[in-house]
Amino acid sequence: MFEVKDSSRTLQFNGKLLSKSSSWRKGSVRWIEFALYKTENGSYVLSRIGVSLIYHGATCEKVERYNLIDEFIENLEKDAIPCEECSPNRSLPIVFPERYRYWAQVSDNPQPVLDALYKYNETGARYLTYVARELLEAASKNDENIDTIYRIETIL
Repeated sequence: MFEVKDSSRTLQFNGKLLSKSSSWRKGSVRWIEFALYKTENGSYVLSRIGVSLIYHGATCEKVERYNLIDEFIENLEKDAIPCEECSPNRSLPIVFPERYRYWAQVSDNPQPVLDALYKYNETGARYLTYVARELLEAASKNDENIDTIYRIETIL
């Protein structure tokens, strides 16, 4: 059984993992992780996690903007990184870490998966990021429907 988070909800299902991809690179402090599943009943589950290692001091403007919650500094991950703007001191007892952002989508067919992965630039042009392409390339090897919807697009 798989479990995928969607904000504060948890989606549970049986099925198979079609692919995973990540934008993490050495030295990254923020990145995106995608996973794509197919349930036993044929639905697709797309999962996205926004990961951050950054923490802030109480006076940082990002604390309010991101609605961050305070945490004892000793509870932070060992690889947590202080915000470059507010430079919180490691001797502070309380800091405000950025939280992982969980999102998931369930669809009966692969088209909404592709639609959810598209980004739009300032002129409205549609494109797929490297990490989205990586996810779809790997999933295409494991699912004929993903392969077809990803590789063939009919322009009207």
